[in-house]
Amino acid sequence: MHKKITVKDVALAAGVSRTAVSLVLNDKECNISENTKKRIKETAKKLDYVPNHIARSLATNKTKTIGVIIPNISNSFFAEIVRHIQIELNKSGYDIFLCDSDEQTKNDIKYIKLLSSRNVDGLILTMSAESLSEGNINNVKSVLEKTGVPFVLLDRYFVGNVPKVLVDNVGGGYNVCKYLIDNGHKDIGVITGPLSLNSSSDRLEGVIKALNENNLTLKKENIYSGNYDIETGRLGGEALLGKVKTIFAFNDMQAFGVIEAAKEKGLKIPNDFSLVGFDDTFYSQILETQLTTVRQPIKELAMEVCDLILKCIENPEYRKEIRLATDLIVRDSVKKL
Repeated sequence: MHKKITVKDVALAAGVSRTAVSLVLNDKECNISENTKKRIKETAKKLDYVPNHIARSLATNKTKTIGVIIPNISNSFFAEIVRHIQIELNKSGYDIFLCDSDEQTKNDIKYIKLLSSRNVDGLILTMSAESLSEGNINNVKSVLEKTGVPFVLLDRYFVGNVPKVLVDNVGGGYNVCKYLIDNGHKDIGVITGPLSLNSSSDRLEGVIKALNENNLTLKKENIYSGNYDIETGRLGGEALLGKVKTIFAFNDMQAFGVIEAAKEKGLKIPNDFSLVGFDDTFYSQILETQLTTVRQPIKELAMEVCDLILKCIENPEYRKEIRLATDLIVRDSVKKL
């Protein structure tokens, strides 16, 4: 078993003091010459020195880590946004601890406590649908407050003066419905996510707003609510296909489920029915019939949430809400009537 290389070992090999090694490897301001700094860094690299982050955090009260809690890593929207969050935070010298709550309150609470115990400098949190329900939200808020860790809510949020980054879901839903109406579609079915989520309720609000402006209504029997997954889309497709010829699925994964249901019924897009999704995941443009959908600015969301959490770490009293616009991406899945 190899001996762990320490600051003392680097100092002896480089012919300098342990203090000098610590100052240079931690990028602290000092009067050490550039040649000596170079020698220390080259020696540390040659010896495969690995910094002791626990010791560093005790000295600086910073771990340079941020906890990220998401509800479902199998949802390509969250997988993609986590990838960009990691890239952005690495630029600022931060690493992430990633946790998947599986859309359960008990896991949100467990991971908030766990990450707090690991002394993360901040939290980026996309809450589970269960946590945002009326019976659970106060429990989660209480745990967040007790930890005292700076946090930013991403995509899903609760009401209150807290830092948050999200998209204009009302505008996204409105633009989809207006586009459908402009193309002659009046009897529209929708497949929503959990209505405890602002993303679902806001998209639904946008749909209703566009319909009302055109003296149209959304029939109750044309609303199918479930989760943001393929299975909900499949079940929603089974329930709505035959009643309507136009479906707005509130995320692309649901839209893929609708396509599965349509195949079972022998229906084709857009000849037999029209379909719109939301998110603009990679798969939406490689389908046999490319999906018209709403593009969420995933990279920009990641950049904004990273910038905001770093500001909150520096100033825990900092508060800001950032709301980004979406874009309707018109492809081939809507038939002009």
